[in-house]
Amino acid sequence: MPHLLLLTTVFLPLLGAMLLHGDRVEVRRRALAAAIAALIGAAVLIAAYPGGAQPFAETDFAWFGDDAPVDIRFNIALDGLGLWLFGLTALLSITAVLVGWDAIKQQASLYYRLLLILETGMLGVFVARDIILFYVFFEFTLIPLFFLIGIWGSEERRYAAIKFFLFTLAGSVLTFLGLLSIVIWDYANPIGPAADWKMTFSIPQLTAHLCLRPMDEQLQLWIFLALFAGFAVKVPLFPLHTWLPLAHVQAPTAGSVILAGILLKIGTYGFVRFNLAMLPAASALLVPWMLGLAAAGIIYGALVALAQKDMKKLIAYSSVSHLGFCMLGLFAANPLGVEGATLQMINHGLSTGGLFAVVGMLYERYHTRQIADLGGLAKKLPVLSFFMLVLTLSSIGLPGLNGFVGEFLILLGAFQRAWAGVPLSAGWTLKTISILAVFGVVLGAWYMLWMYLRIFFGPLREPKDEDHHEEVRDMNSREIASLLPLLLFIVWIGVYPRFFLDRMSPTLQQLTGNVQAKCDITVTANNTSDLAPPIAPRGRGG
Repeated sequence: MPHLLLLTTVFLPLLGAMLLHGDRVEVRRRALAAAIAALIGAAVLIAAYPGGAQPFAETDFAWFGDDAPVDIRFNIALDGLGLWLFGLTALLSITAVLVGWDAIKQQASLYYRLLLILETGMLGVFVARDIILFYVFFEFTLIPLFFLIGIWGSEERRYAAIKFFLFTLAGSVLTFLGLLSIVIWDYANPIGPAADWKMTFSIPQLTAHLCLRPMDEQLQLWIFLALFAGFAVKVPLFPLHTWLPLAHVQAPTAGSVILAGILLKIGTYGFVRFNLAMLPAASALLVPWMLGLAAAGIIYGALVALAQKDMKKLIAYSSVSHLGFCMLGLFAANPLGVEGATLQMINHGLSTGGLFAVVGMLYERYHTRQIADLGGLAKKLPVLSFFMLVLTLSSIGLPGLNGFVGEFLILLGAFQRAWAGVPLSAGWTLKTISILAVFGVVLGAWYMLWMYLRIFFGPLREPKDEDHHEEVRDMNSREIASLLPLLLFIVWIGVYPRFFLDRMSPTLQQLTGNVQAKCDITVTANNTSDLAPPIAPRGRGG
């Protein structure tokens, strides 16, 4: 039964963490088995997903009973927004387990327990359909990663872990207050007899209620800003990105893979699920500001990446730029942009997660992340250089690979928003933003190809390390197995994106239809005050 399989898949890694015991070899085998089992469950669910906007494999029961005045539920299900992020989490968790196979020698049992606990938290975020449950999983991801960075990170690991934790926690507290404000306002403004109305924390119910009976625009703005505080830090959106490069550089390889590949997407996921779906008037009003911040992140991240000498730090700043593209597509607020941004979340997880894994493999061999210390490695490590090349080309958006599809749709959406009859008062601003985003693509190709050229071409250059005398060898079968599935999906999405877009499109249209309509009405009316009534979801009265 699908709902039992989903429930099992979410908590399988947690169960695996509880059952870990034995020596280092046995612990990592058990951890890998738990991660593979979760991936198999996710793959079966994705294969069985019927499409459409209805929830799939839903488990729903009340925590306090059906007769309680407060309706808090354990409610999980898959839909088009969470489907591929759920699958990406399960896939990258295997990569994370495999890349630390030989590198983690101390406290291996604790390390793999934390990694599996973190996987359950990430899986839960993308299927939670209750605000309290979402917030529990949202916060649940902080603790394991805090210890992964603080214990197994590099020289400044403790400072990086504390900065990551404080930034994310401070933002998430404001986000929680914003979510509670939505719940309380909904309870205070019932539809129908007040005596029959419950205080609900159900995300689908709140979305439907706010669609039928929207908040005042001014209140929406305040709540939007509260939600923005947590989700923008998590993305991270410029200028709230300062914790990210340090966290990436100091984290162990698996931590960087998980952080870049999955955890950053929780922020963009939150913007779609809550800001765009529940606060359409505020989202439409703030479109120029959000597009401006997205463009600033794209250009700033790319320029700073160009100046980096550390491979990890360069890829970390590339994430600031690439997540800027995701935000650009979301707040273009049209089908092309939103679908492109959602697909690009998956693309970024595949390419950047893989890039961090390869950098970790290089570090295991040479014990340096400095670009200047390496050169000509394609001669000595041809297999590793091939994997790095494909991941690099994916990151820069080469046609035929996944990054091109996402960036192309995002830019189409941004240009459509900027050039299709926008009022002159905002037109030049949005046109400038759309053009700057194109330059971000060029800068992205510059810094990624520059890094690849320096490391893998030219005369062979290897650092001297007196403490390590082992012969440097090319990738082994374990390392190839950790990256090969990522390359398969990179090519699959690049060649046949429709398979992925068709499954996410109905849900995205349902969630963002109101904000798209408000933006389009604003353009047509040439006046932000002339907003039409919201569109009721299909199958509901209003």
